Amino acid sequence: MIGALLAGLLTGTLGGLASIIPETVRLWALAPIVAVIMLFELAGRPLSLPQNRRLVPQDVIPRSDFSGPLQFGFEMGTGVRTFTPTALPHLLVLIVVLAGGLGPGLLAGLGFGVGRALMPLTRALSDDPRRWDTKLLASTAWVGRLCATGFLLSLALLWT
Repeated sequence: MIGALLAGLLTGTLGGLASIIPETVRLWALAPIVAVIMLFELAGRPLSLPQNRRLVPQDVIPRSDFSGPLQFGFEMGTGVRTFTPTALPHLLVLIVVLAGGLGPGLLAGLGFGVGRALMPLTRALSDDPRRWDTKLLASTAWVGRLCATGFLLSLALLWT
C-alpha cells in the first residue's frame, strides 16, 4: 500500500503540472479515451497496454504472516512488477493526471494498494487456495466487467 501511495503522490503531482492546461481541453481529451477503454472493458476484451509483465514470485503469495500481501501490494503498487489484465489502472492514472490532483492521486493510490493487497490476502485466508485460483481464473472476464462498471459509477459520482 505504501508503494501505491507513492505512485499516487507522483500521479497527483503530475496532475498539478497538467493543471496549466485549461480544464475543458483536458476533459475533452480524456472523454474519448475513457469511452474507448470502457467499451473494450465492458465487452470483456480489455486493451493490452504497456506494462512490466513480470509477476511477483509465487512464494510471496501464500505466506501466512501477512508479509506476502504487503510485499505483493508494494511491488504491484509501485510498478516494480506489474501484470494487469485490464487497462483500468492506466486509465485511472490518466484521469488523476488530467482531471484530479494531489488529493485524488493519494486516494487512487490508497484504493489501488488496498485492491492489490486484497487478492493475496483473500487467497491466503481461503480454505482451499487452489480452488480459489480456479474460481478466479474462471471468472476473470466478469470480474473485469464488474470493475469497469464500478469505475464508471465512481466517475459519475465524482463528476456530478
